[in-house]
Amino acid sequence: MDLAVPGRRLSFLRLALFCSLGVQFLATSAYAEPAAEPSPELSPEQVVRIQLEALADNDDPSQDAGIEQVWAFAHPNNREMTGPLERFTRMIKGRNYRTLINHRSYELQRVALSDAVAVYAVRVLAADGSFYGFSWHLRTAEISAGEVWMTTIVSPAEDTGEQISQLERSNLGIVAQAD
Repeated sequence: MDLAVPGRRLSFLRLALFCSLGVQFLATSAYAEPAAEPSPELSPEQVVRIQLEALADNDDPSQDAGIEQVWAFAHPNNREMTGPLERFTRMIKGRNYRTLINHRSYELQRVALSDAVAVYAVRVLAADGSFYGFSWHLRTAEISAGEVWMTTIVSPAEDTGEQISQLERSNLGIVAQAD
């Protein structure tokens, strides 16, 4: 290509700029918000909220991104017991934790907090309209970023026996699902 020809040179530059912007757009649009990482600035409550919010929209921006976000905050001892990620994903999608995936809302209450340990009671409104309780345990861990809060254990789902009403179900667009 002869870049000395003024019209061609300008067209080539426009094409290069367009391609560059297009690649940059594609690289950032699917991942507009980077996944959160453990940080000394995050409180234990923020860590639990980050995980719950990621699981509420599990497949955004990609399949199982919510589960991957939870894995990012799994304490090293937790990872040792539940990893690698593929095994952890199967566990979260299993009967004890699947109600967390794409849940509609959650409530969080601190049960215990010390310098190194935190426990939260979590109540989730699952996609099926039923409520489930969890006990979310965190402990500090020393990583390259410093001392951070990470999840050590989450109790299996406990059905609270509560459900939203049929009217609320229809207003929310919840359709009964067979197991």
